[in-house]
Amino acid sequence: MIDMHTHVVPADFPAYPGREKTHGWPCMHCGESHHRTVMIGGKPFRQVTDNAWDVNRRLDEMAAEGVERQVLSPMPELLSYWFDLDDALAFGRYINGCIAEMVARAPQHFHGLGMVPLQDPERAAREVRSLKHDYGLLGVEVGSNVNGIAMGDRRFDPFFAALQEEDMCLFVHALHPTRERLYGPPLMEALVAFPNENGLGIAAFIANGVLDRFPRLRIAFSHGGGSFPMILPRLQHGWEISQPLREAIPRSPQDVARRFWYDTLVYSEPALAYLMQVYGSSQLMIGTDYPFVIRESHPGRRLEGLALGTAEREALLVGNCRRFLGL
Repeated sequence: MIDMHTHVVPADFPAYPGREKTHGWPCMHCGESHHRTVMIGGKPFRQVTDNAWDVNRRLDEMAAEGVERQVLSPMPELLSYWFDLDDALAFGRYINGCIAEMVARAPQHFHGLGMVPLQDPERAAREVRSLKHDYGLLGVEVGSNVNGIAMGDRRFDPFFAALQEEDMCLFVHALHPTRERLYGPPLMEALVAFPNENGLGIAAFIANGVLDRFPRLRIAFSHGGGSFPMILPRLQHGWEISQPLREAIPRSPQDVARRFWYDTLVYSEPALAYLMQVYGSSQLMIGTDYPFVIRESHPGRRLEGLALGTAEREALLVGNCRRFLGL
């Protein structure tokens, strides 16, 4: 089994190298055994355990749950699109180096996705080439928006062009959703706002014709696409009855949505069965959000309640992810 949605936090962060008086450069506060707290802007952001960086512990936990390989990507809050460019470059290269080092320690068990400074799409495009040729990573993790601009916006075309040219994959993870009208403790952001952020993000990729301009681009979305599976039939109906919408979006939204990949992180068999109906089982990959608190443990068990043939099950566990990664 390949778990395509896992995250990395390094054991420590380098000292801030820049000149900005106010910055969001993270640091690590050491707490109790096996736990540390990521501090951002002087405030606690998240407590993490050592499986976020410890390769041996990670491998032990993978073996216990039948996971042969993980795809490693940065904790989304580390993507740092709000940094000045020089700071973003320095920080991103540090994180990419940490991921590359973990992959090098267990290449038979890990694949890596890196990060690039999308506050400057042209520079991000150059960093894509470095990710492949200098770090040996297979793709890029990005946030669903960059400082409020949807990732599907045309201003990111230089970045998309570089990904397609280098035959690298793109994993779009929900990031910084709108918090208006969101009630409850901080975890509600990940549980409620992230899925809606995913829905908006996928719609932007479709409406802006990203795959029309970059047809060989392999794009995956986190959390099963969030709310989008429920939105898609409504969007498809509107497209079929509205000529202005068909003129603005030449291709069927349903057809475009079935060209993306999605993880299976929806926490129930009926929800997963619905994803298979909407997207097709060929576009789904196991994903858990390891090692964070909301992760799904023993992900392979979710498939046991579904009527799957041997080939379809194997594709969900391994084959679809290999196609996405370009292996």
